Amino acid sequence: MSTAPGIEATTIVPGESARDQLRARGVPDSYATRWGQLGPLTSATLWSSGGQAVLETHRVASGHRTISGCCLLDGTETAGQACDDRARWEELIRAVVDSSPDSPLIKAVSRRAGSSWEEALSACGFVPVGAVGSPLSIEEDCVHGHARVRGWVRWGVPARPVPPYVRQKTEFTCGPASVLMAVANVSGAAPGQVGHGLAEEMELWRESTYSLGVGPYGLAASLARRGLAVDLLVTRAGPVVGVTRAYVATPAVRRAIHGMHAHEARELGVRDRVGSCELSDLRDALTEGRSALVLVDLETLNGEQTPHWVYVWALVGEHALVHDPWNDEQRGETWVETWTQAITLERLWAAARWTEDEEARAYAIVTPTPQPPPGQ
Repeated sequence: MSTAPGIEATTIVPGESARDQLRARGVPDSYATRWGQLGPLTSATLWSSGGQAVLETHRVASGHRTISGCCLLDGTETAGQACDDRARWEELIRAVVDSSPDSPLIKAVSRRAGSSWEEALSACGFVPVGAVGSPLSIEEDCVHGHARVRGWVRWGVPARPVPPYVRQKTEFTCGPASVLMAVANVSGAAPGQVGHGLAEEMELWRESTYSLGVGPYGLAASLARRGLAVDLLVTRAGPVVGVTRAYVATPAVRRAIHGMHAHEARELGVRDRVGSCELSDLRDALTEGRSALVLVDLETLNGEQTPHWVYVWALVGEHALVHDPWNDEQRGETWVETWTQAITLERLWAAARWTEDEEARAYAIVTPTPQPPPGQ
């Protein structure tokens, strides 16, 4: 990889040897242990110069970049922290930015307020994200310290107001978390006003599930029940998740509950279409300023084969801006990675399918609520 003079860029290959790869480049052991826990579909590059290094990581399907950490390469981990070279941090940050000129945004993580690292980020055009909504899981990770994470962003396109982000609180409530994000966005809630927790998520899950996860009609009914205008597009009339896998409910029971959800959704005003779903449908909706909850196979995004709902809230050029309610915290991913992911529509469409007995697609398009005229 071509870099600025004096700066080295080393690709770190995910897997059991990632920690050793980092140690071989002089990364202190505690950082190497934490940084080396990479997901199988993570691209990682260590940028280093003059005894300082930053780690840039992102999911390979993403069009953004994330500077996920920084450290000194002196082997002592604390020596020199007070006199580290801010100018060199700036060189490394600019090297990452310059390596991805077409990225719609670059994100960064800090864990120490007022540090020279944060000063360098600010000098390079990054701004603090501030409140985002409800970005953490229930259990604090003692290794990665996600609760200390501060997010930063540098837009490569005109900055967009980012709707609240919610990290799902269980492994099976991606749909409810996505509903919470859609409701907050359409209602105009500021991220700082959002404090979603497990109770709201579980309430949504109970009313929309038939198989542990949630189906498209249950999800659409939940959106409509909360006052949102919804257009649901699905490629099959029956259940699209939890079709063949063994759950507590039998297939017949799951089909019956699915039918109840479909009836409820239509009674609540959901407009549904069963048949072919095209990328152009999703593109047109996003171009018109609408947002969408999209069913994807998470395997395409992070390597884990499972049906998964994400919230697609805007389109910039060919990139969809996506809030993914799931991040691999145990592998070091923070909310900064899955908050405002940039994924090209083509890549998103490739992920937007789920197959059990047959391939299916489903997405719910949400229309913003018209705002009253000024003064009313």
